[in-house]
Amino acid sequence: MTKAGLRWPLIGALWVAELTASFETAMILAALKALIAEFGDPAKVGWLITGYLIVGAAVAAIVGRLGDLYGRRRVLLIVLAIGAGGSLISALSTSFAMLLAGRVIQGATGAILPLCIGLVRENVSSERTPVTIGLMISGASLGTATGLVLGGFIVDTWSWHGVFFASAAFCATALAAVALLVPRSPRAAPAGPTDWLSGLLFAPGVTLVLLYITIGPRWGWLHPGALAALVGGVTLTTWWWRQSLRSATPLISVRAFSDRTVAVGGAVTALVAMSTLQITVFFSLLLQAPKWTAAGLGLSATVAGLAKLPSNISSTFAAPLGGWLAGRGGGRVAMIVGGLLTASGWGLVLIDASSVAIVVAELVVISFGATMLFAVAPTIIAQASPPDRVSEIAGLVTVIRQLFLGIGAQLVTTLLAVETVARGAERYPSPFAYQLTVAAIIAVSLLATLLCLALPTGRSSHSGQSR
Repeated sequence: MTKAGLRWPLIGALWVAELTASFETAMILAALKALIAEFGDPAKVGWLITGYLIVGAAVAAIVGRLGDLYGRRRVLLIVLAIGAGGSLISALSTSFAMLLAGRVIQGATGAILPLCIGLVRENVSSERTPVTIGLMISGASLGTATGLVLGGFIVDTWSWHGVFFASAAFCATALAAVALLVPRSPRAAPAGPTDWLSGLLFAPGVTLVLLYITIGPRWGWLHPGALAALVGGVTLTTWWWRQSLRSATPLISVRAFSDRTVAVGGAVTALVAMSTLQITVFFSLLLQAPKWTAAGLGLSATVAGLAKLPSNISSTFAAPLGGWLAGRGGGRVAMIVGGLLTASGWGLVLIDASSVAIVVAELVVISFGATMLFAVAPTIIAQASPPDRVSEIAGLVTVIRQLFLGIGAQLVTTLLAVETVARGAERYPSPFAYQLTVAAIIAVSLLATLLCLALPTGRSSHSGQSR
């Protein structure tokens, strides 16, 4: 098949698929209050978020590699069908166990982005790949906004069951769009028998490490159960790493990170996840904290969600802009611009966050820069990856992002707890704690921006390679 320029039907189908993935991530936030009211235990309900994210991270690389081997379109259709099935299980659930089981099955949609990136690489010319990936990823910002706003409307007018029916409908729509508009993918011809063990070790190892990050704050970092998860995860991951290096045809290859663009892109992704991608955690607390704290703005959860809406909408333009800059001046330039923009936005927060209008404007700046980084990093990594391993490597970067999102969340919550103010039983971060957290986020964001200087200059940073 001859690669053309921009293929709008393909972009549209993948855009809907990526919107679906981000909707499934965000919709649960809109239903949290109703779910806690029904099941009564915030910690238990929190596993609807945790389980989904852990499964999504664990399967992203493996499912991406299966797409490389057996056809990305075919595997994407299977993933969307699994997501629809999980959504229906949760929607029809009559117990928390059934609800959680469906939500965990939904976690398979964490592999949608790596598969979509691979589909862009195989169907679009190298010159058009950056802007195409940017256009496709713009669905993520809109999906997040849709999950929060539409999800909230559904919960308020019907029940929490409705958001899962909506999720199933999104999956079905994306499945139909991909089936009708995305060309069939070729199968890869591996050099030899695939070493399945190198992949099977990866998923449980990553799952246990993420589980430790999740349960550590609740159980205690030195709790025997938490430590058992950490030791088991590190052991399995190390075993997988050595097995992958020894194998001539590993299912998931760590050798990909010997490429400078892939290695730097992965490192920048980790730093960005630790810092500026903590935007929801930080601002949800800042916007909803009472005014008597001298830092919070005292908004309700609903109004706080609406305050984030302008940044979600504006960010839909950031991804294609980042892709356009990558296509013109190279991924290095585009990522530096995005890094400086998001660091500047956090700098404004450090100076003044005294009103809702000011914070909304700052959210727009931060989200715009962060979305550029989110779009450009997968683009340059995809262009530097071997064509037969694009989705696998994109999946590995997804795992890195999820792992460091968890680490960053713990960093942010720890810094916010350095100093608190109290009134009765209520206790919230002090103005100093907010400023300290913002300063740390700025420092890590600037470090990520400086690391971008290690990327190849000019168009060579995203020029693709023949392997």
